[in-house]
Amino acid sequence: MKIKNKNTIDNSNKPYYENQSVIKIHPSFITGLVEAEGCFSVSINKDKRAKYGRNVSLRFRIQMLKNEADLLCAVKAFFNCGTLWYSKDDFVSFIVNDISSIKNIILPHFLQYPLRGTKHLDFLSFKEAFNIVDKKEHLLEDNLFKLSNISKGMNTGREYSINYCNPSHTIRGNKSYIPIDGHYINGFISGDGCIGLDLRGKNFGRMYLHITQHVNNRNLLLEILDYFEKPLSVYKKNAKCLQITFIGMEFWDNILFKHFVEYPLHGSKRPMLDKLVTIRTLMLDNKHIIKVGKYKQWNPEYQIRIEEIWKS
Repeated sequence: MKIKNKNTIDNSNKPYYENQSVIKIHPSFITGLVEAEGCFSVSINKDKRAKYGRNVSLRFRIQMLKNEADLLCAVKAFFNCGTLWYSKDDFVSFIVNDISSIKNIILPHFLQYPLRGTKHLDFLSFKEAFNIVDKKEHLLEDNLFKLSNISKGMNTGREYSINYCNPSHTIRGNKSYIPIDGHYINGFISGDGCIGLDLRGKNFGRMYLHITQHVNNRNLLLEILDYFEKPLSVYKKNAKCLQITFIGMEFWDNILFKHFVEYPLHGSKRPMLDKLVTIRTLMLDNKHIIKVGKYKQWNPEYQIRIEEIWKS
């Protein structure tokens, strides 16, 4: 499929990539990806044809850069509904806005595989709005005001209390507690993670995984740290963002590489991970480090090979 230079919508039922098999994704991976890149929205638009001059629309969307087109094609195949929107500003979106699909596919998915961060609140608001529309109660003027208030209080319009905590199903000890899942974490990484390799200075060859999230999702980042049993802290990247960073060859060998074998990573970050695996395999003979006098340093030949692998 070619991405055109103008906005296009794909409504066809044909396979997206005739020469490629569509990625099969675990349901929890989908939820993690939505936690990072998804959006539930309720819109009240002017419409002269409507009873009170207003029309209500519900929309579920995942928006990513166009290099994630394969991944969103797989998401569309997973849900078996919705459309893909290719925009002229290098973004691709998976969108579901028909009531039937929202009712029978989208809502049931997130009830069975619930979100864990602040986006869960947007899902609950979205579900509340859907129930009003599904019962045709949005045709009453009072409920239009209610829907308008729901819409204004979602996403960037939501205000969080100082004592805000994550949903009950994410808190140990609650009857509704659901442990965080490796597939969910990988979906989250595919959206808000960064896999990289240092190629400069004394940190040459250092592998890292950054996961960044809004300050309101501190508890979610702590959950991820707890999952990997890594005694790290969440640090403030800027006024609105928090970040955790996984580094250290021992941790990558004993934890992260094994994690990604058990729980597949999808999307544009997968090739980056594959390169790290190739680079780490190159290091196993320990010839990448040589001794010069009293000091150890990188073998120049291995440095060149590693740079070539990473930049390829």
